[in-house]
Amino acid sequence: QSGSLTKDGESSTWVAYQRNGFFDLKRIRHFFADISIPILAKITVPYVFLAGLIALGGTFLVTRVVFDSVEERFTNQLIEAGLLASESMVRVEQDLLADVRVLIFFGVMASAVESGERSAVLELGLPAAYGTGIESFAILNRTGRELLALRFDDAAQVYEEMEFMDRPRTAEFISNVLAGRRDESGDKFVGFLQAESGQFLFVAGPIQNGDGDVVGVAMVGQSVEDLATEIRLETLAQLSFYTADGQTLVSTFQEDQSLDPSQAAIILEQQDQGSLARELEDSSINYRELLSTWEVRGGQDIGVVGVALPTSFITTATDTTRTNTLLLMAVAMLLVVLIGVVVAGRITRPIQALRDAAVRVAAGNLQVRVPPSSRDELGVLTLSFNEMVDNLNQAKQDQLDTYNRTIEGWSRALDLRDHETEGHSQRVTAMTVELAQQMGIAGEELEHVRRGALLHDIGKIAIPDDVLLKPGKLTKAQREMNKRQPEYAKSLLGQVEFLEPALDIPYSHHERWDGSGYPQGLKGDEIPLAARVFTVVDVWDALTSDRPYRGAMTHEEAMEIIEAGKGSHFDPEIVEEFIELIERESERGAD
Repeated sequence: QSGSLTKDGESSTWVAYQRNGFFDLKRIRHFFADISIPILAKITVPYVFLAGLIALGGTFLVTRVVFDSVEERFTNQLIEAGLLASESMVRVEQDLLADVRVLIFFGVMASAVESGERSAVLELGLPAAYGTGIESFAILNRTGRELLALRFDDAAQVYEEMEFMDRPRTAEFISNVLAGRRDESGDKFVGFLQAESGQFLFVAGPIQNGDGDVVGVAMVGQSVEDLATEIRLETLAQLSFYTADGQTLVSTFQEDQSLDPSQAAIILEQQDQGSLARELEDSSINYRELLSTWEVRGGQDIGVVGVALPTSFITTATDTTRTNTLLLMAVAMLLVVLIGVVVAGRITRPIQALRDAAVRVAAGNLQVRVPPSSRDELGVLTLSFNEMVDNLNQAKQDQLDTYNRTIEGWSRALDLRDHETEGHSQRVTAMTVELAQQMGIAGEELEHVRRGALLHDIGKIAIPDDVLLKPGKLTKAQREMNKRQPEYAKSLLGQVEFLEPALDIPYSHHERWDGSGYPQGLKGDEIPLAARVFTVVDVWDALTSDRPYRGAMTHEEAMEIIEAGKGSHFDPEIVEEFIELIERESERGAD
């Protein structure tokens, strides 16, 4: 009963009804409406009643259950768990390999590593690390000395210093990278390092300067303990990593299950002949463990992997009881269906509402909310669902903020590389957004314009320094190489789904209104609107900025050149809009 209690333990609401001497139907409904009935009771009470009827009719049955081994099914399940574990490890290795490439490629690390300045390495490495979600990474110089070693702290949501117990330079896989060695898979190598916080699996790759010399090493790693936990959740099997001599690196077992060195040697030597299984016990539970070689990039054997499942049995009814059981169950199921349809219909309506809302959320609508319809567990679940959607919405916004900060970091890195255009990206981005807004571009499309403007010169990453930074006149071959910047930008950004809508400016801002531009030779309205807007702003900024070979032009001189290019280089309509923008800014400056 709800409401406060009297000293005799009765509900104050109930006592009030008794004192009045009558029962008003409306008051009675209100009284019972205040009673919170758990959903478990709503489901189980009718079925408990039904179970009692079934028990009375079925007491004459004597059922004997025998246990039959399911050895074949168990073996197949164990093999499947082993395959899932292998696939997970391959995926993790591929992810680490991709992160190494990102750290080297986007970080423009070579000059920072050669300088030996930790702050420069940190400034270049962190944006790439945050952008790809790297768990741990390190940058070494050409002698193997650590310039930077960081690990992401999940609690603080920041990268913290990582201290190695082993010297990285002494590890074989690091020595291979520093020596510029290559195997069948390339110049990346895999190995272990012991850190203060545990054992880590690292993929290491060379950092090369413009001459192709190895000036350092980039390493991206994952905790072996975290790896074991992730695979355990995916396969529902116990997982163990052993060294080549049988010692346990990490295991999800409670007790140490190290291999005998000779047993580990047999597994590594006979890996082409299949896996080896062994019986073991952990916390009084019997397991069968499937042991196979832990093979990484390039076919390198770095240890042994064990996948274990508890031995189990299934039960089956005997022939003597099967017929009677089936008859009884047929009658029971008829009653269950009749009662279940009625009960489930009332219970599942709010669940259906949650399901429909979940489908809309899965489709990307994070504005969905479900009004609570009861005061039981479903009501709590509804409130939790609404809170979850709020958190997803906030997480999406936080992710977008992280992406935008990463893009701005790339833009600053490009400006720092090409000192002649330092600050250029920020200026043209601000003016392009303002001009696009003036022309009616808004919302998500305007955000794509902003990102495209920031990354308009991303193709310069693939242009060698001796071409990009050459002080004198370029050769014909060098000019052709330089004109491939849009193609490099498309190849790079086209692989990133998040940035694909922002590709119009990086790929098409060298097109000209009369069709004489590159890379596609588009003409007129064939050129994307965002690229046409940006082209005018880009040329304006180049004309009004100081360059080593000339000083900045006055606004009047630059405007004469812009107007002269109307109809040949630029979209005439956009030029008119741009003139209005410049005049408005001039008036604002005069005020």
